[in-house]
Amino acid sequence: MKQVFFIVIFLFHIGFLDALETNSTRIVQLEKEMDALREELHELMLSKAGASANPDIMSDEWFIFFETLHWYQRTNGTAFAYSNNTLATTLPLKGRTKDIDFGWSWGLRVGGGKNLEFDRWDLSGAFTYYSSHVSGTARSGQASILIPLRGAVVTATGVTNAKSTYAMDLYNLDVELGRHYYISDKLSFRPFIGVKGARVDQRQVIRYTGGSLAQNTANIKDYCDYSGIGTKGGINSRWHLGDGWHIDGLISGALLYGFFDIEHRERVTPSHLDRIKLEDNKHRFVPMVQWRLGLTWGSYFNVKENYVDLAVAYEGMYWWRQNQMLKIYEYTALRYDNFSEDLSMHGLTFSIKLYL
Repeated sequence: MKQVFFIVIFLFHIGFLDALETNSTRIVQLEKEMDALREELHELMLSKAGASANPDIMSDEWFIFFETLHWYQRTNGTAFAYSNNTLATTLPLKGRTKDIDFGWSWGLRVGGGKNLEFDRWDLSGAFTYYSSHVSGTARSGQASILIPLRGAVVTATGVTNAKSTYAMDLYNLDVELGRHYYISDKLSFRPFIGVKGARVDQRQVIRYTGGSLAQNTANIKDYCDYSGIGTKGGINSRWHLGDGWHIDGLISGALLYGFFDIEHRERVTPSHLDRIKLEDNKHRFVPMVQWRLGLTWGSYFNVKENYVDLAVAYEGMYWWRQNQMLKIYEYTALRYDNFSEDLSMHGLTFSIKLYL
């Protein structure tokens, strides 16, 4: 009887140990499956949280864009005369300044890039050209006089006619590295960093006649050419309205270090003595900002092999201390100073962007 009891106990222990070993194996396997599931869930959450907002086309996602600019440009420090309501050039004075009649001009921007496989970054480059050529005129009345604001050779004299022309040419090259991703179903951001290179050429020519000059003419020419390069950064935003419509925004800034090539010339015809030619070259940091807000419509075509964006936006640039032309305010000692004034551009931008 005791032998039977021991046999039953022995068999029970064997069955219990086998069941315990089987459950332990299952628990270990279950833990491994749970760990793998956690990793997959973590990767899925990361991919969904920063999903790319670029068009999901079937090709390699190269893109090109072309933009036309219709902007209003203005440079401070370009006033060339002021009026006095009498024929006197001494105090008291009562009148108003005469400045350039700035207006609207056309420009263009072309560029392209590629959406990279690495974390869906994109690398792009753009070249911008904008040119403005404007002028301003002033004429005195029968009982008034014009007093020149530019040029030492005509300081404290009165003239009857004044005309000034101004020209500005902007060449801008941008290279950007960014990533466009969703932060919600209807909003996406594209932060970016990059390099900006710029050349800004400015010229102002002023001509004074009449009054104390009689039949002579005073000509003043100023040149200010700037070349610089620096870092830039900013962020694009896109509000997805549905049916291919978007509201796009941009804010960016750059700090460029460059070289100013400045020249000032004066002469009074036909004299060979009343002439001035000065050069002033310097290196300076120049900050600038750029902004943009517009409406965009986009659509797939060619069986989702390509995508096109059509946009119209209001865009602007502001450059600090860009006008470094010379202002000579004493003829005999040739004392001068730099204007150190700002330059601004803003207006409409029409663009087309094609994903190839």
